[in-house]
Amino acid sequence: MAALAAAALLALAAATAGAGCGAQDGGAPVSPALAGSPAAQAELRPLLSRFANGARAERIALEPELLAFRGRHASDDLARVATVHLAWIALERGDLRRAEALAAEVEAAGRSAIGDLARVIRGAALRRAGKPRPAFGVLRPLVSKMIDPYVRELLNEEVTTAAMEANAWTQAIELMSVWLREADDDRRAAVRAQIGAQLREVPIDHLVRALRAGQATGEVVSPEVDLRSLVAERLAIVARERRDVALAKELIDRADAALGTQRDAIFELAAGADAARVEPPTVGLLLSTRTPASRRRGVEIAAGVAHGLGLLRPGSDARLVSRDDGGEGSVDEALNSLTAEGAAVLIAGSDREQATEAAKFARTHAIPVLLVHPPEPAALDGAFVFVVGEEPARSIEVLAAALAERGAKPVALVGGDADVRKDAAPAPAGAAGAAPAAEHGITLALPCDGPFDARALRPPAIRGMVLAGDARCAEQALRAAPRSVTIALAFETAIAPPPGSLVATAGLFPLLAAPSGAQPPPGAGDPRATPSSGAAAALAAWLATHPSPPSFWAALGRDAGVLAWAGVQRLPKTGTEDPAEVKARRLAAVSAMSTATAELWTTSADGFGGRRVLPRVIGHRESGKAR
Repeated sequence: MAALAAAALLALAAATAGAGCGAQDGGAPVSPALAGSPAAQAELRPLLSRFANGARAERIALEPELLAFRGRHASDDLARVATVHLAWIALERGDLRRAEALAAEVEAAGRSAIGDLARVIRGAALRRAGKPRPAFGVLRPLVSKMIDPYVRELLNEEVTTAAMEANAWTQAIELMSVWLREADDDRRAAVRAQIGAQLREVPIDHLVRALRAGQATGEVVSPEVDLRSLVAERLAIVARERRDVALAKELIDRADAALGTQRDAIFELAAGADAARVEPPTVGLLLSTRTPASRRRGVEIAAGVAHGLGLLRPGSDARLVSRDDGGEGSVDEALNSLTAEGAAVLIAGSDREQATEAAKFARTHAIPVLLVHPPEPAALDGAFVFVVGEEPARSIEVLAAALAERGAKPVALVGGDADVRKDAAPAPAGAAGAAPAAEHGITLALPCDGPFDARALRPPAIRGMVLAGDARCAEQALRAAPRSVTIALAFETAIAPPPGSLVATAGLFPLLAAPSGAQPPPGAGDPRATPSSGAAAALAAWLATHPSPPSFWAALGRDAGVLAWAGVQRLPKTGTEDPAEVKARRLAAVSAMSTATAELWTTSADGFGGRRVLPRVIGHRESGKAR
């Protein structure tokens, strides 16, 4: 490598390869020659050879000689070659301002091969100065366009690191592949080690995508330059650490030959997919990535579960493992992976479809599952299925009825996902099932996936409006709604309630402030009995670790976490794979959760009370004075 590097550097000086780098990118034409004098060439040649062959300290030691050369040949084109190497020395010293200034000086003289080397130095200086995005913009166009191997190695290392520091994960992985492929034979092992260290910082989902993309190309490359082997090795380590059965299976399917020394362990993990196992005290959480709404709910549920398990408090004994049902996997595969990690209790169901599949898994595998959303009614059978959550449409129905009682009807429903609007809004005229919605006064259901048009409220003379969408949707509707319309906020509408509006309530939720004017549904008792002090304490505990009050799904997740902890906290403190013992521990968790009592946020009940569905009374309260 040293001899080749010296030759390339000397080619720059002698102008025999002046058009060799940078002219292929379609930009400004590269200067065809550096017309140095024979005397200057003869003097510079040994300096460049020593620079190419030297270690860092030896290159830095060349600074006085390069400065002297530049002083003697200030009018010679080859002075620019000396200047760019002085910039390189400044970079090695950590004098980034000087490195950037000298490199810019060379670039200003016009586009040339030596100018592209200056761009590499300037980009490296920007990256090391903590400016990865500008550095990436400077360096990326030069990839695979540099002749000199030593310059190419500097470029590949710096541009890959810039992409990593800018969180441009897809580009970083692509550049790692280039770096590995273009590395000299005597440097490839070191480059593989550097890339292996960088891959530890790349999010796992990006590595999985890279693995899939690599298989799809079908490209055949020699093992030592195959980035897929490094990606597979990293994913294998993750699969083993997390006991991720689904990932282990995918690695076998897509990267069997690239697993190397990890192959046997990954096969063993995948083969144990159906093995029963319990680790103390572990709760498994299944999230959904199927739709934008389920992804949003998943983030909120996860925050609530972590709070309920006490994971943010020092000294917590709880262990939470999580998976999602996205990508090419399935609910069964993800739940199997959680049980393989030792979860004794599962939390799942951010929508009805996932909840129904999770309930079936609970019955089939005899493991308790807490559902954050109710499943299909037929899926409620079995001792292992617990329903913590609530149909979002129920709060809409309660609010619509309350508006109708006040004479604020007809009522419009604004926002909410398609299932919520289908459940709560009226069916078309003459269709079966139209009566229930009609009795609540809902006559119009409007989506909120675009700008809200207030003209839609005029033909039926809307007097009440239930907001069921996210904050953006609700704020649009509030701005557009006439002042004569009475507003009501359903469970999922995470905005501060306007004065005079109605707010759906369940237990302590919403945890916004001490409740005032609470109006429970018929038979719910005295509204003054609402535990405002409990709500204030709960809100304070949440705000100690979160920037805003809990959403409805976060509150449900918190209650699921509290009940799951009741199920696992008294299990034995050692893990087991003995089938009889696993069965006994899961049954113990079922018993503990069914009888556990605790202050919950989304219901005035203190637990399941021996049942499998958490009882919940949905009411409403008025917020302040009229708008």
